[in-house]
Amino acid sequence: MPPAIHIKQLWKAYDGTPALQGLNLDAWPGEIVGLIGPNGAGKTTAIKIVVGLLRPDAGLVRVFGRDVIADPVGYKALLGYMPEAPTLPEYLTPSEFLGYVGRIRDLPRGALDGRVRELLATYSLTPKADETIATLSKGMKAKLAFAAAVIHRPALLILDEPLIGIDPAGQHLIKEQLTALAHSGGTVLVSTHMLDTAERLCGRVAIIHHGQNVAEGNLAALREKTHTGAQGSLEEIFLKLTEEAMAPEPEPPRRRGLFRRR
Repeated sequence: MPPAIHIKQLWKAYDGTPALQGLNLDAWPGEIVGLIGPNGAGKTTAIKIVVGLLRPDAGLVRVFGRDVIADPVGYKALLGYMPEAPTLPEYLTPSEFLGYVGRIRDLPRGALDGRVRELLATYSLTPKADETIATLSKGMKAKLAFAAAVIHRPALLILDEPLIGIDPAGQHLIKEQLTALAHSGGTVLVSTHMLDTAERLCGRVAIIHHGQNVAEGNLAALREKTHTGAQGSLEEIFLKLTEEAMAPEPEPPRRRGLFRRR
């Protein structure tokens, strides 16, 4: 079985400023992988490349064995995505919006209405189902964006800072949903600054610094790597690794065939 996500030697620069410098990462079915790192480390850039919003300068990305550059459409039926700052159509109601997303995702007509009602109830949005999205609070909008990401029950769910603005009860519910998805064989890749959440939720974390994966593993492996002791927190591990890491200055690979023509 191939990994749900396979990233190899991924490079991306903006106007000559490197964002990713040879990033490597795998995520497997049945696990929740946390992507953590300082601001500007390259986490969001990596996510946008995986979901097809950016093209890399070089490198390979496969989702369930499919090359996302060579086949940019086929894999997306398996994917759910929630960006850090989702833009929702505020003139629609939550019910209309979820129905629209469900139709895009090719949910059977007979099942769509029930799925919309289920999600509205699950995320406590039923009282607002027929009011415009413009009237929702920030937390309600975030829960609606999450509901849209999972409406088609994706095998791979990619989330960029999904818990920002959501109340504690909503956060707890979403974490339960993510755990259930992983237990059923799905894969979750989540980028977050909430290290305590990543520590409790993620079976494995990858620490991204200067566009590279400087360390990854479960908490026990990272404690051993950083000599932080049996009680070392993810925050301690993160600070130790990012403070010790020197800014790398690798040169992008120039071998023929690695760079793709646009």
